[in-house]
Amino acid sequence: MPSSIPPQGLLNTPGSLKTKIKQGLWIGLGLGTVVSAVGIAWSPSCLCMADYKILHLRYASEGYTSDTYKAERKVVHQRCADRLLGLCRLNTGIYCKAGQHVASLTYIVPPEYTNTLSVLQDRAPFKSMKEVEQVFLEEFGLHPLDLFREFERVPMAAASLAQVHRAVTRDGRLAAVKVQYNNVSRLFKSDMWTMQTLSDMVGFLFPEFELGWIVTEFKDNLTSEFDFTNEARNGEATKERFKNRSDFYVPEIYWDLSSKKILTMEFIDGVKVNDVEALKKLGVSPKWVRTTLLEVFAEMMYQHGVVHCDPHAGNILITKDQFTGKCQFVLLDHGLYRTLDETFRFNYCQLWRALILNDQNLLNRASGNIGIPENYVGFIPLIFIQRPANSSQKIGEGMTTEQRQEVRSSLKNVTMAEVFEFLEVLPRDMLLVFRTINLTRGIHQQLGGENVERFHINALFATKGVWSETRQEEHDRRVRREKRRRDRLNGRFGAIASWWYGSQDDKDENSSAATRAHGMQLGLGPRNRWYLFGDTPTFHRSLGYLWDTLSMRWRLWIGEGLLKIWLWWTGKDVAKAMS
Repeated sequence: MPSSIPPQGLLNTPGSLKTKIKQGLWIGLGLGTVVSAVGIAWSPSCLCMADYKILHLRYASEGYTSDTYKAERKVVHQRCADRLLGLCRLNTGIYCKAGQHVASLTYIVPPEYTNTLSVLQDRAPFKSMKEVEQVFLEEFGLHPLDLFREFERVPMAAASLAQVHRAVTRDGRLAAVKVQYNNVSRLFKSDMWTMQTLSDMVGFLFPEFELGWIVTEFKDNLTSEFDFTNEARNGEATKERFKNRSDFYVPEIYWDLSSKKILTMEFIDGVKVNDVEALKKLGVSPKWVRTTLLEVFAEMMYQHGVVHCDPHAGNILITKDQFTGKCQFVLLDHGLYRTLDETFRFNYCQLWRALILNDQNLLNRASGNIGIPENYVGFIPLIFIQRPANSSQKIGEGMTTEQRQEVRSSLKNVTMAEVFEFLEVLPRDMLLVFRTINLTRGIHQQLGGENVERFHINALFATKGVWSETRQEEHDRRVRREKRRRDRLNGRFGAIASWWYGSQDDKDENSSAATRAHGMQLGLGPRNRWYLFGDTPTFHRSLGYLWDTLSMRWRLWIGEGLLKIWLWWTGKDVAKAMS
């Protein structure tokens, strides 16, 4: 029988053709690898790493203290900052979010970076109207003009995850509509993988820079920002906690026009918090603005234990009523919050009291309770109040020449690896507190504030935090209030009580049904009793707060001031007498 001829295919091709196909595959793979390697080598991040490595090697023999090195380093900073801005604009999404974070670190990152990347806070690249309409169709099954009387096609602001359009609702209310970028959550995993890979490359080239834990923290924090209903609930809860402050405001949420990817809220026409010239034209004192800024975030950290973790300048507006002249501090973008552990909150208050009172025993105890290793406690005064632990200088005064030399000498042998190790071992609550402090400190400085003002406000609110109501006590008070309400309405005179107190008796003043469903997030605000002080829940704790406040004020103002006057009068050495 004649032998059958097998069909020709890839696996049974004659030898010469099969060899050529294999060679072609290997050549293609090689070319792909080369192209990928070239692409990685010329990517902005790799170019920046190479730029700094070359600069480092060029001056290795001469040292890094010369004016020539510092001038050239500034040029490299600016060149790399421009590259990173281009990278953020090209990739948008979480890259812009990372750029925003870098721009906010005014006390850590060189000004070439912060100034260049600050445009990402509210002037990031925006998406077309076609993409915005696609999001509306996915969320509501309708076009924007089916829901709104007017909807501006060009966004008034664009940030990392979303852009904001001005609109008018069907019933005539002016609204700000925040629309999430359509692909930002879908590309999240691949973008985070890219960032993790880049951080691993940095760690390989510069072993002293271990950044992997920062990427992990960034990823964990960002996940909660993709759901705008969570942001809306956070905003209402914050408004409820600050209901006793008439100068603080959070825009009203329009729930019927909101979803997971679209957030519609009351439109606020205000001035950016750090625009000093615009504030002066509006007739608002920068001193009032910076004081309110510090008080609001100090109250969050020390008393509420629920902290807005993204207070960059693009998220804060200042308004002034043209008829009453009343100014308001408007806080936006409530997507990223941190609920502090109650033990951490209390000991963080004690840590600040120890710093102001120069109480080394209390500082050691509070630091240990927070989880700061004993060998790093000496860094805490330098980080928070910019002076060594044993300093006899007045709070807010700069270090003397001798102190600066002493600090430089003690830090001379500290490597970058040890710095990153210190940051890595800190509790996550402390890291987000650091972030909030750095953001508010940068704005405070732009508004002309001095350190002593910031220290005083932190000290007074830390004292409040020691004695104020805890979240569990607040929750128990909510439960007792609800029980009394039910007992009252179900009692003998229930119908009269219902008429007297109204059907809204069970509602918090600033929360919707959607937020009340997550009641543990809400704050009731402090108890209003004539005999209570400092937002404390009991008379006994009010007395403790008054005593501590008097002691703190004596230490901050009266004691140091009178002592310095007396020493000046007698001609004695101030520093030695105060040590």
